[in-house]
Amino acid sequence: MTKRMLVGMLVCSVMLFGTVQARGDDLSPGRWWMQPDLASQLSLSKKEKKALDNLFSRNRIALIDLRSSLEKERLVMQDILERDPLDEAALFAQQKRVGEKRQKLADERFKYLVGVRKILGADRFRTLSGKYEEMKRGGPAAPAARPWKREGGQSR
Repeated sequence: MTKRMLVGMLVCSVMLFGTVQARGDDLSPGRWWMQPDLASQLSLSKKEKKALDNLFSRNRIALIDLRSSLEKERLVMQDILERDPLDEAALFAQQKRVGEKRQKLADERFKYLVGVRKILGADRFRTLSGKYEEMKRGGPAAPAARPWKREGGQSR
């Protein structure tokens, strides 16, 4: 797998994880399969939407725990940085722990992406990735695919 493909998949996973509110109806970009146009274009069945909901819910809980754990490790590192005299050995050991937590977070995001790929199959996953790329470029998918964005790029 090329680095470019992996990066593209990770970028796609970021799109799939958004948790800001979309519109005013509790529809988040993380639940992209609830957008009628996109769900129709991908021909998603009720069973697939339910599977995506379950995957999203399980993953979201894991991500909350992992982000919290990462934040705690960052706070410990900040505390070590502020001590006088500086304990470089402790700082580098803590930096390693922060890196490990970041990797666990990235792994969980990737696991979610693989789960979405399993549910959609190769063709519809490519279609979804293409829609995301189109949205990033500001193409025709942009307004419908990014209802959570305001004028000027600010989130609601």
